[in-house]
Amino acid sequence: MFTSPPQRSTRLSRRGLLAGGLALGVSAVAGCGSSTETPGQRPTTTKTSDKAWSFTDDRDTTARAPQRPSRLVAQASSAAALWDLGLRPVGVFGEAGSKELLGDVDVDAVTWVGKTWGEFNLEAFAALRPDLLVTPIQNADGSLWYVPQEHVREIESICPIVAISYVEKSVAEVIDRYVELAESLGVDVAAESVTSAREAFQAASTKVSEAARAKPGLRVAFLSATDTNVYIGNADVFSDLRYLRELGVRFVEPSVPAEEPHWEVLSWEQVDKYPIDLLLYDSRNARYFTTGLDDHPTLANLPAVKAGQIAAWNPETPTSWKAFAPALEQLADTISKARPGLAS
Repeated sequence: MFTSPPQRSTRLSRRGLLAGGLALGVSAVAGCGSSTETPGQRPTTTKTSDKAWSFTDDRDTTARAPQRPSRLVAQASSAAALWDLGLRPVGVFGEAGSKELLGDVDVDAVTWVGKTWGEFNLEAFAALRPDLLVTPIQNADGSLWYVPQEHVREIESICPIVAISYVEKSVAEVIDRYVELAESLGVDVAAESVTSAREAFQAASTKVSEAARAKPGLRVAFLSATDTNVYIGNADVFSDLRYLRELGVRFVEPSVPAEEPHWEVLSWEQVDKYPIDLLLYDSRNARYFTTGLDDHPTLANLPAVKAGQIAAWNPETPTSWKAFAPALEQLADTISKARPGLAS
């Protein structure tokens, strides 16, 4: 899902530059379980395990099961979010090599049914006897992330699907949706492990807000890169950047095409297009911003880089209170040390 952009990117997405890919061809399989999709208002989810279960996802589609699901298969980012809430999927799909994205997921305790873009092994999926699939929505078209479109109906014949949207929502909103889903699946969201994680997240958010408020003129940008291009993230679209902006972080506003609103794509010679006081760089391709500075003098000569006001940001931070709290703590410290007005 969120592999580094350099060698793979032909598509752009919420938190990374992604390669398009052909779906892995697999045989259709018959499954157990079913889902009934009914667009409409989001209902209260059922918490009892011996009664019918339902949950309306961010497509306004209601997933239904005769009883509360317990054998989950989840896309990697969803698996990490649910893992931090105490749920343990039996199966995972996505980018198997992305340790940052997987968070605390025990990769040896789950079965992979797909390890890269376009790969989804229906036979392996069905063999897990799943009763729910959970996946994000990362694009405005509402497509299911890392679920090949041609397999959706076959998956739905096996079990219901719940999709959680990251599009034009802050990460706090997305986390809340995972918490709602987890609660519907039987998680005690009033447990100390959950409430303490929420409190730590809220405290860290307050620190970011206070640091940003103390530096009202600080201009911030999030950059990713490939060998040929630099990508400036759009805080309107990315859930993590959107949340930071809500906390008061002042991001530059890139010029983005309507059809691909996640990034503005620049050549390396154009990297100084915007005045930047604090540069947050994509930790997945850190070499461009650290050891590779000699190869890109336009980047090396940015006032923010010269002043050392450059810091890694992990766009694959799992979407959970537990994972985001330390990331926000570190960012608050970075902002508090930064000096505005470096660039005209």
